[in-house]
Amino acid sequence: MVQADLISQITLKASAITIGGYDGIHCGHRFLLDAMLKDAHQQSLPTVMVTFDPLPFVFFQKPKFPKNIILPQERAEIAEQIGIDYLITLKFDQQLADQSASDFISELSESLGLKSLWVGEDFSLGKNREGSQETLKKLADQFHFALHILPKLEMDGGIVSSTWIRGLITEGQVQEAAKLLGYPFFIENKIVHGAGRGKKLGFPTVNMQIPEGKIIPAIGVYTTYIRLHGKKFPAITNVGTRPTFYNDHQIVLETFVFSSDGKDEYGETARVEFLEYMRPEFKFGSADELVNQIRQDIRHAEAFFEKRNQL
Repeated sequence: MVQADLISQITLKASAITIGGYDGIHCGHRFLLDAMLKDAHQQSLPTVMVTFDPLPFVFFQKPKFPKNIILPQERAEIAEQIGIDYLITLKFDQQLADQSASDFISELSESLGLKSLWVGEDFSLGKNREGSQETLKKLADQFHFALHILPKLEMDGGIVSSTWIRGLITEGQVQEAAKLLGYPFFIENKIVHGAGRGKKLGFPTVNMQIPEGKIIPAIGVYTTYIRLHGKKFPAITNVGTRPTFYNDHQIVLETFVFSSDGKDEYGETARVEFLEYMRPEFKFGSADELVNQIRQDIRHAEAFFEKRNQL
C-alpha cells in the first residue's frame, strides 16, 4: 500500500475513493469498504482512502474528545490488510477546514482521477459541512463520478459507530467492543523497564506506556493476548496506577505472560489485545494479598482460554 500526506503526492488516471475519519475501521466501516473494494475490483480501479490526522471532530472539540480507538499508523496497517491500495492522511487544520467541498472534489478529480466516491449516509464535506448529500450529487454530475452513499450498519440493536465503541472501551466492555470492531481492541507500544516488583512477587510483567492519543480502557484487570515477535501468548493485563505500591496516578499497562517471563524484551514492540474485563484494580493491604489475587486472576483467565479453545 502506498501512503501519502498530500493528495498531490499521488497521480492516478482513475480511482475509487472513500473519505472519512475511519477511527477503528469497525464493522460499519467495513460494510462500506468491502462494497467499494468489490466494485473497484470489478472495474479494475485502484482504491484510495482519504482520512485525517487529527480527526476533524478532534480538531473542533479537543477538550471533550476521549481520544482514538486506533492511531494513524494502526489505521494504515488495517487498511493495508483489507486491501486498500492508497492511503492519504491529510493534516486537518484550519486551512483544510475552510476549503470548499467543490475545491476538495476538484483536487481529487485532478490528481486521482476520481471515478467513484464512497461515503456513509451521515457524511458531509467542506467548510461548515456544506458538502451535504445534495451538494455531493451536484458535484458528481459536475465532475463526472459515481456517488455511492451507503446506509449505516445495525448490530446488537444499534447503529455501529466509533462513538459507541469508544464508550464501550472506556467502560471496560471490551468483548462487546470487539464484536463491533471485528477484532479485539488493542494497545501497541514498546516494552519499557518497570520497577521489578512483579518479578519479586513471582509474576514478572511486560510493561508498556499507553501511547499519546490512544483511548484508555476502564481501569482494571483484563484477560488478554500479547503479541511478541509475531507470536501470540495468553496473558493477564492490569491497566491502572498500581495503588498497592504507588501514589503517582500514572496509568500504565502491566502484562503477565503465561508462557514467557518477558526477559530481554525491552525496546521491542508488543501488542496487548483485550479479550475480557475481569475485575477492578484494588489497593491491597499487603504483598501477600496481591499475590493471592493474582493467582485467582490467572485461574480465571486460564478457564476463559480453555472455554475459548473449546468453541
